[in-house]
Amino acid sequence: MRFHTDLHLRDLAGRIHWPHATRGATPITHRHTSDEDAEVAKATLYVSTVTLVVLLVVLAAIAFGQEAMHWLGVH
Repeated sequence: MRFHTDLHLRDLAGRIHWPHATRGATPITHRHTSDEDAEVAKATLYVSTVTLVVLLVVLAAIAFGQEAMHWLGVH
């Protein structure tokens, strides 16, 4: 598999980790405003909260299922 010659992993890593500038970064770097950073923080908090609630519900369902099987005498 061959990669295109214009594909530089350092530039791609700089795009993925956007708050940190990479060495030899191109002059076309995109700076994020504090409003954009706040939006990302809110979205991250929202996704984390939803994930935590779903995980707790799943764990509670598993625990209830095990307890119900115990009450029913299923081994």
